[in-house]
Amino acid sequence: MPLAALDGVDIYYRELGDGRPCLALHGGLGVDHATLLPWLAPLGDALRLVFYDHRCNGRSGRPPLDTLTLPQLCDDAEALRCRLGLGPAVLLGHSCGGFIALECALRRPQAVSHLILVNSAARFDPASPELARRLAERGLGAALERLFAAPADDHDSIRRYLFEARALYFPGLGQAAVEAALGHIVCDKPAYLRSMEIFAGWDVSRRLGEIRAPTLVLCGGDDAITPVEEAERLARGIPGAELVVLAGCGHNSFVDRQEAFLGAVRDWLRRRG
Repeated sequence: MPLAALDGVDIYYRELGDGRPCLALHGGLGVDHATLLPWLAPLGDALRLVFYDHRCNGRSGRPPLDTLTLPQLCDDAEALRCRLGLGPAVLLGHSCGGFIALECALRRPQAVSHLILVNSAARFDPASPELARRLAERGLGAALERLFAAPADDHDSIRRYLFEARALYFPGLGQAAVEAALGHIVCDKPAYLRSMEIFAGWDVSRRLGEIRAPTLVLCGGDDAITPVEEAERLARGIPGAELVVLAGCGHNSFVDRQEAFLGAVRDWLRRRG
């Protein structure tokens, strides 16, 4: 099991592929790299992919939860890049992994060669009325209540919620496929609850113009968590950014339309890599 000891915390990672180095930053929080690897692994024909679990998530170490902060998550990404001897790397971030990737690009632009932002945004507030309304419109109010009512040590409550909300997260998969996908994920309820705090009110919209890395923005046309208008905000704000909207996809566009997603990334890498 590959572990990198970074500032006293073991970070679990997996490498595959060959080419330009790429750190793959999973979302959540409260899940792990298995939300990405099965669907993004084919990009190993173009990238040296490094999937890893953020601290307090997945198979990585569990330091005190108050160390799970956005600046620390950025520091962890940079420390892993340096530990593996990578040069400037592509940062591929899904959902809040995209938030971390954006912060990395703003904090250490010299370390980021390219950005791939997947179903992400430049601002987020888990408690926003707009998000609550979108989720309620999808009939997820009761499922969310059950998730938050579950004890903090009931890690499987995250898996149960994701299954109940499969039409939001995996609209392109049948029930059996969703069960199989969720079966490989390591869940952590405290990390999920902590993410509600660290991303509350997060907003870098006004700083997008500072980003100089070539950027690809991908989103699902039916994503209720980070909707198309947020992807458009990213693409407008980041100089030279390209936007790909995958119709009919939810919050995991790389799952719903894997081949279209991979094709868009490969095409962009050929042109901008």
